Amino acid sequence: MCWLAGAAARGPGRLLLLALLGAALLARPARPSPTPEISPTVYVGGIQDLKLDSSGASKCSCLVDGVAGYQAFTRAQFLVSQLWWDSGPRDPPPGWAGCDDYELSTYYCFSRFNSTDVEYWAYQTDPATRIAEPVTQPQIAEFSGLLGRCLEHAIGLGLDVAINVHADDGRAQNGWRNTLAFDPLQPASGFSFFDIMLAPIADALNLGEMGATVFLYPWQWAEAADMVRERIEQGRPELAGRVKLGLGINNSKLCGCVLIDIVNYDEYLAAFAPLWPSIEGWFDLAGIRAAFEAVDYVGISAYVPQSRVDFQPCDMESLMRKMDVELAYYNLTLRELLDMGKEIHWIEWGIGGGATNNGDTPAATALEAAYYPYWGVWGAYNVSRDPWQTPAVRDYMRHYIQQTSSYLLQGGCEYRVEGVYLWTTGSSWDIIGLANPVYGNAGSFRDEVALETIRAHNQAVRELEAEAGEGAAEDAEPPLPEQPAVVAADQPAGPPAPMGGAAAATRAGA
Repeated sequence: MCWLAGAAARGPGRLLLLALLGAALLARPARPSPTPEISPTVYVGGIQDLKLDSSGASKCSCLVDGVAGYQAFTRAQFLVSQLWWDSGPRDPPPGWAGCDDYELSTYYCFSRFNSTDVEYWAYQTDPATRIAEPVTQPQIAEFSGLLGRCLEHAIGLGLDVAINVHADDGRAQNGWRNTLAFDPLQPASGFSFFDIMLAPIADALNLGEMGATVFLYPWQWAEAADMVRERIEQGRPELAGRVKLGLGINNSKLCGCVLIDIVNYDEYLAAFAPLWPSIEGWFDLAGIRAAFEAVDYVGISAYVPQSRVDFQPCDMESLMRKMDVELAYYNLTLRELLDMGKEIHWIEWGIGGGATNNGDTPAATALEAAYYPYWGVWGAYNVSRDPWQTPAVRDYMRHYIQQTSSYLLQGGCEYRVEGVYLWTTGSSWDIIGLANPVYGNAGSFRDEVALETIRAHNQAVRELEAEAGEGAAEDAEPPLPEQPAVVAADQPAGPPAPMGGAAAATRAGA
């Protein structure tokens, strides 16, 4: 049963694309809007968030109901998280004391690069032992079917959907996924990452913050992209070319392999420059280019730091400019990818209002919030820990949202962004207050002014899209006389039959 305040579903959906692969339901726009909406994120923290209660609802479907209830969104991103279980610290240094009180530079704890190996993948943790349970073939089928059911529910409520996949530390020791190097096609205890996640989902290869694995196994990721496309073409040939695949990278430290303890991006770039000659040989630069050329877009974790609180819309590109400095070492840049026709999506965006990475220290000033948008407050809501209760910090957050909207509505500056997804997982980044009611948590970080700014932005985007559609119709040549429909003898008239027993539909004109 869903516990939502004032939730009301939108009408039947405006589907741009529906792809059914196996039993997974996937949707992706066939073409971008003139300007992207700001869309929420539905967090699926494991297979338990997909399982149905006695009323037939799941946490996933309740979050979808919450999104629809705002009547402000036409799209939602599903953040699907699964767990890795690694073999533990491979060669801890003398005196290593574990991860109970670690720093970013502590061996193994935060950075897993060259310190461990993936032992197996998991969808859930045993609540009694707190050990991640190795995935099984029946679980893969269950995961695929339950996720498909929740995606169907979203589409039935009028939402287009995208999927962003995360890998999280099954040992719950805060290992950073961006530092985990693994081959997506190499089985670990019988199943590869492709087997347990990409194949069941088979949507966008949209792997948030997985720099080490993309940069150190580039040819395998290019092959994985081809395998996803092949799966689409075999299952639904009419959708070939209409599902967009992407690679997600972090907003700095792109390889996830060195200087992990440096927080400031300028300081990182300054330290990286003299280090590069000694590590360049680690990378297959041609393979990295091939991996990004094989996909349709690049997904970025776009928490954009600012050095002043009165920043202007074009300053929202400061992060991407710095990323291009780093990417240039690998003989590739975002600008070059845009020139190739690739898209940029902000697969994580927002501001957390935190002052440290401990998740418990709200910013005391607007400038602190501006410096560290990727830090915030998580855990049970408490008004004393709510950064938006401090007027200056709250006002900066609202300015950040408004300037992002202005940047997007003007079509960017030197770059162009095609998708934006707000981090709405119940922590202080969730300024629309989506997750806490569903998870039964009292209070939320919802800010009505920020929500109304997003609502107004999305309405402006829809008006721009309508104007563009009217202009295209006026410029179109007169239609040819209607011809009788020709249907092959072995094909039914109307839309193709869905696969996997799930309902399918497409919006007219998609």
